[in-house]
Amino acid sequence: MLRAIFLGVFTGLVVFVIYVASYTGYFKPVTLSEGPAGPFRLLGKEHIGPYHKIVPVIEEVEAFAKERGLDCARSFGLYLDDPKATEEIRLRSRGGCVLPAEASLEGVDLPEGISLSEYPAGDFVIAEFEGSPGIGPFKAYPAAMDRIREKRYAFKGWNVLEVYEVGGPTDVKTTYYFPLAGGL
Repeated sequence: MLRAIFLGVFTGLVVFVIYVASYTGYFKPVTLSEGPAGPFRLLGKEHIGPYHKIVPVIEEVEAFAKERGLDCARSFGLYLDDPKATEEIRLRSRGGCVLPAEASLEGVDLPEGISLSEYPAGDFVIAEFEGSPGIGPFKAYPAAMDRIREKRYAFKGWNVLEVYEVGGPTDVKTTYYFPLAGGL
C-alpha cells in the first residue's frame, strides 16, 4: 500500500515537473544567427542589483510609455556586467521600451530616472528563444558563447541587449544581441 502511494506521488511529481518545463519553454530550441542589427532607441531606466529583479523597472517604463501613447510593443533589458565576475548587488542594467525609429518624444516630459538612449548598430551573434524570459538566459547565453568560441569571434564584452516581444500570457519571444568586436 505504501509503495503504491509513493509511486503515485512520485509519478505525479514527475508529470508536474515535465508540465512546468514544457509550459515555460524549457524544451524549445535556441535559434542562432550572426549579422548586423540596430541601432535601437531605448526608453529606459537604470537598475542596480540582481538581474532577475529588473522586471519592476521595465514595467514602470512600459506604464509611462503607454500613458503617453508611445509604442511599447517591445521591451528590453540591457545587461552591462558579467554576472560571474560582478557581485550580484553591483550588477548594472537598464530596462524599458524599444521605441520605433519614427516615434517622437517631442512634447513628452521624461520623469526623473527615465531617459532616451541609443544602443548602437553593430555586428552580433543573435539568439532567439520562444519561451519564458526566466528560462531563456540559461539556454541562450551558453549557446551564444559556444557559437562565439566556435567561430572565433571577439566578444565585445558585457553589453548584452535582450528584446522581449509578448504576444500573450504564454507567447514570449526574446531576442538576445551579443556584440562582437571587429565585426564578423
